[in-house]
Amino acid sequence: MALKRKLSSSAQVYESHQSTSSLSSTDAAETHQPVSAGEENGMPMRNRSRIDSFVKLHYCDWSGIISDQNAAPINERRAEDQSSLQYSACSLEDHGLQEPLSSGLEVLPPADQQVETPPAVHHSPVSPAPGHNNRADVTTEDNILSRYEIGRLLGEGAFGSVYEGKRLEDGLEVAVKIARKPQNMKYIYIAGHPTPFPLEVSLLILANSGPKVSEIIELLDWQDQPDQYIMVLERPSPCKDLWDFWDCHEGILNEETARFIMAQTTMAAQICCRHGVFHRDIKLENLLINTETLEVKLIDFGCGDLLQESAYERFCGTPSYCPPEYYKEGRYHGEPATVWSLGVLLFLLVCGRFPEPRDTQMIDDDIWSEPGLSNECCLLIRSLLKDSPSQRIYLRNILQHEWFKVMSPRSATNDFEDIFTFHFKDLKNVFF
Repeated sequence: MALKRKLSSSAQVYESHQSTSSLSSTDAAETHQPVSAGEENGMPMRNRSRIDSFVKLHYCDWSGIISDQNAAPINERRAEDQSSLQYSACSLEDHGLQEPLSSGLEVLPPADQQVETPPAVHHSPVSPAPGHNNRADVTTEDNILSRYEIGRLLGEGAFGSVYEGKRLEDGLEVAVKIARKPQNMKYIYIAGHPTPFPLEVSLLILANSGPKVSEIIELLDWQDQPDQYIMVLERPSPCKDLWDFWDCHEGILNEETARFIMAQTTMAAQICCRHGVFHRDIKLENLLINTETLEVKLIDFGCGDLLQESAYERFCGTPSYCPPEYYKEGRYHGEPATVWSLGVLLFLLVCGRFPEPRDTQMIDDDIWSEPGLSNECCLLIRSLLKDSPSQRIYLRNILQHEWFKVMSPRSATNDFEDIFTFHFKDLKNVFF
């Protein structure tokens, strides 16, 4: 039987560490809150029931993440400092971001030294026609929403909503995310652009820099408004999130289908990290799958951050995917944490449940296996879910594992052999 997707209340699970920090993430489908490692140690994640592990974190406290007294406030600007910007509108095909963008970020000076400049407006073929008056004025016709027909609600959380949309200019079907600004929202400058980007917007731009990335959702247009920001995203059709797809298959997938999904998800994770982006919330609900082609896209960068070499000391994401080193040491690194989340995802897809303490102990002892799974699959799971981050497989090496060398498109689906062969050829060209 598939696990339940939502709980009616999270109070019992998290009553020992209710957060009082400022709100910051803008996930449209759910809300998040930072988990304090010290407070969480009293209630280890692995001891919770499988259903309870689906309770979500409510929001990310960016001020806490960068509050090191010895560190300067880098790449941050609070939302209240943006009030004089009015609307900042930007479309995304002409960004020309070809270099690794971790080297293209600019440090914002202290707030009292910042000089506000009029917001720049960029146009591209995917945006409203250049003749359209898109200046930063607070008028109805310049609101980005006036360019789209808004349809039914796709998802809603405490700080944002996602709607079906259609671009009036050419009828393109899109998804429109309207995210309310938290008090301490993080902004980032990207080299070559005079105005800063909301963090979620900047992470999507960075992740999609260079050649088109089919495994990551594409940001088509966006607008920064005083109290909210709006993102216009591609909307694949037909598609559903991977949770619904998994649930429709009675909460377990055959290895061939799981392998195809994991290959694309791993590639998305590798590309994010290569471009200096730490998604931090890779899970079933944040993967869209085309139900006809099985093509996968990573979505929702609302819990993400810039990838850094040093350790993170706050976790923003979903507890059931949180790496164990965070609960033990109060810190974790981006790539090993990403590897752990991919391990949890694979375990869930092929086993129909989350790893339990007995599983993780046997994985550490290198004796874990599951009836019905191939030896190669069990070996990969043991490589991904090692308790010590230093013993986990490197993110860059996952697609070279033996499990990915026996991919069979005929078993995954009867109709997608050409698509499957094309995708896996690209994977080998990039990473092997």
